[in-house]
Amino acid sequence: MTARARSFGAAAQEYDRLRPAPVPEALRDLVPSTDAAVLDLAAGTGLLSRSLAAVGVTDVVAVEPDDAMRAVLSARSPGARVLAGTAEDIPLPDASVDAVLAASAWHWFDPDAATAEIARVLRPGGVLGLLWSFADPDVDWVAELRRIGRADQQGSAPIVRSGFAVELPPGAPFGPGTSRVFRRSTWMAAEDVAGMLGTYSSVLTLPADERAEVAERARDLIARRVGTDPVLVPFATAVWRAVRASE
Repeated sequence: MTARARSFGAAAQEYDRLRPAPVPEALRDLVPSTDAAVLDLAAGTGLLSRSLAAVGVTDVVAVEPDDAMRAVLSARSPGARVLAGTAEDIPLPDASVDAVLAASAWHWFDPDAATAEIARVLRPGGVLGLLWSFADPDVDWVAELRRIGRADQQGSAPIVRSGFAVELPPGAPFGPGTSRVFRRSTWMAAEDVAGMLGTYSSVLTLPADERAEVAERARDLIARRVGTDPVLVPFATAVWRAVRASE
């Protein structure tokens, strides 16, 4: 898991260009208001930070441990305050934010340490929002594409299999969590759809020849099953939301 978690920096530019941003409606469901102070935790290259700015949130701090990912984040998300840090050691004061959001990242955290740190920096009544954005496997050709990309071996696979039902550690100061799924479709070049698979840990950690084989199989699938370029790709953002209780 550690090797997979550290694999993304080598593909930071492609990750930022090809990974789907969250569906905007999902963010409106998570952020109390556009005046809220929001922490984008394990922010990667800033896809979530920029999406928050696009829906009007102006106070965003983005915390990311990987130097390469954080460099892209800083360059492309000028509205966010960018800090080095981890979910287990958040460089913010107590009760300093109204929402903590983590996109495609919870499965990399130590749940006990991360939950304690998130509870520390969240104000009472603040929102913990966990998001996963992905090509929608309810569409047949996407499901086949995900098999080529070894989706069942990705770090998020157990969360996906659970239906995005997250269990916080016992005694965590949060109310019950609720889940929702938001959908949209986006046009992408066929080559980019194939390339997107190469930004996932299950493929990034393969030898170079096997990564090339994944890309070739993906291109062949898209040509056979979709047959258009660009491709209308169905995406989903799954959201799990819980509210921090008062002490």
